[in-house]
Amino acid sequence: MSIQLMFIGLFVFLLLGIPVGFSIGMAVFLGVLVDPNLISVIVAQKMVDGINSFALMALPLFILSGGIMVYGSTPRLMNLANLLLHKKKWGIGNVGVMSCAAFGTISGSGVATTAAIGSIVAPEMVKKGYGKGFTASIIAAAGTLGTIIPPSICFVVYAQIAGCSISDMFLAGIIPGLLAAFLLCILNKYIVRKRNWGTDDDTHIYENEKIKIFVDALAPLFMPIIILGGVLSGVITATEAAAVACIYAVILAVFVYKEMGIKEFFKVMEDSAVGSATVLIIMGAASPFAWLLTFSNTTQKLSNTIFAFSDNVFVVYGIIIVILLILGFFMETIATILMTGPMFIPIIKSLGVDPVAYGITSCLALCIGAITPPLAVCLFTSCKILNMRVEDTFPDIIWVCGVMLVATLLTAFFPILSLFLPMYLN
Repeated sequence: MSIQLMFIGLFVFLLLGIPVGFSIGMAVFLGVLVDPNLISVIVAQKMVDGINSFALMALPLFILSGGIMVYGSTPRLMNLANLLLHKKKWGIGNVGVMSCAAFGTISGSGVATTAAIGSIVAPEMVKKGYGKGFTASIIAAAGTLGTIIPPSICFVVYAQIAGCSISDMFLAGIIPGLLAAFLLCILNKYIVRKRNWGTDDDTHIYENEKIKIFVDALAPLFMPIIILGGVLSGVITATEAAAVACIYAVILAVFVYKEMGIKEFFKVMEDSAVGSATVLIIMGAASPFAWLLTFSNTTQKLSNTIFAFSDNVFVVYGIIIVILLILGFFMETIATILMTGPMFIPIIKSLGVDPVAYGITSCLALCIGAITPPLAVCLFTSCKILNMRVEDTFPDIIWVCGVMLVATLLTAFFPILSLFLPMYLN
């Protein structure tokens, strides 16, 4: 009865518009209060246990480093992408996608990537003749790559609950993230040609300008090398790498590019603190939620129910992906990972699926939720940049979601895409 009441309470609280973290916490209290075998103080204890981790210190630090890199680094990455792709009429769209992928290596957040890159490239795409609906859709989808291409905040959270290595998760996200970016670029090229948008750019860039653009972009490109190289070499932990990334970001923004002053620094600190607190509140509330599911044996019951339907690996995996897609429509990515992880990870392991591969697949599936109403945080962000309604992205958003679904299914049923780099570089 306590578990049923907990889920009912969670659903009601979310419908009332109560923030996700508080909704989860209140729902857990409901479940505990009606069970005579439990005492309410256990909720507070489990909340503290859920965020009492050295590895989780990386989360606010990655958020902070991504916020600082906006000052100076992001435009230079954009210029490099534009240099490589600007000639063709579909080039500006692919510049947006690849810039999101590049910025994802320093932000770790889908919404941050969408906002940072979208505010620069989306208006330019519209000026080039792109439809607003498609522009908002593809930039939002490309922005979600910030949660797939390392360092990803979602990977840090997932590794914490799954007991995986953060470095393995970082490595595993590279190929699927680039695959999704490649598929989005193909879609962009196809749509632009089919609808005859834009014109070829015959602007000549002189050799000295090309060299300057490349040299200017070198420093930001070293950020992922510092993070991944440090972690994979074993010289520093993921948390220490995040701290180094913050220091490096400050050096670039303040001393190299000189685009961030005291006012901007405190604004970034404030935004990062709010963003970190939001995630940690959700994580703290999800910890007793997951514990209560385990305590009540709900995980085993769910596993038995799914296997009663079918014991075929592909069918069971497909059911789990569908559930993730549906939950992604209504819930924030990290909250969904925290809630479903304790239920689905044991099932996945019983199927013989590597939890690292499942982690990448689940994050990709939840990326679709970030561009699909009613939640659609990344889509809302890109629409706000272009001053348009979310409804006006239809039917273009369906094309984009279809491409992201293809990337999800390829990653799910060909786990070597995720596991190749962890297997051969560790």
